[in-house]
Amino acid sequence: MNEKGPRNHARPFFYLAPMYYTLEITGAAAEASIVSTADLKTFLRVDHSDEDTLIEALRSAAIEYVQNYCNVQLGDVTAVMYLDEFRGTWEIPVGPVRSITSIVYNNTPSTTLTLSTSQYYTDLKRKPARITTISPPTVHPDTSNGVQVTMELGYQIANIPDGLIHAIKLLVAHFYENRNIVVVGTITSEVPNLIHSLLNPYRVISDR
Repeated sequence: MNEKGPRNHARPFFYLAPMYYTLEITGAAAEASIVSTADLKTFLRVDHSDEDTLIEALRSAAIEYVQNYCNVQLGDVTAVMYLDEFRGTWEIPVGPVRSITSIVYNNTPSTTLTLSTSQYYTDLKRKPARITTISPPTVHPDTSNGVQVTMELGYQIANIPDGLIHAIKLLVAHFYENRNIVVVGTITSEVPNLIHSLLNPYRVISDR
């Protein structure tokens, strides 16, 4: 039997430079269409109207928490993602992305061109969604945010997952019952782990 020395299974190392971007979101769903004040009051077992304003403020905070933690939008919104240059493939670090409306880039500091749909393809089923360009054009070097990707994203109201709705209700209840940062005389804790367990399956996590 021929003896062989140990094999080197180390894989070559590739450095993936971080992707810097700016994301502008336009529009927002009416918060009452995501979860109504009446539904929250039923969940909280509140049968008066004295605290409706408070409950609605807590709902706003809960929705914002869910969107920021998961990197998702609840409701139909339009977003523009700004990049300094094209990459072969890049991820969209927010979701769910329903469609890419256009990709525009600066060919001079003051003029733009629209990238033909034949020059890129998308994978919107993936989480996070991604765009791959075919022989990407050169963006003028003297421009910042020289690539602008316009997209439609967000869960449509009728399709918001039940887990996200329930997490919002639990967060409102948590905020309603715990109105101080620290409750004296009890063991302090973060937002209950149950809420994160509900949210984690819907997180959009991008590594670039």
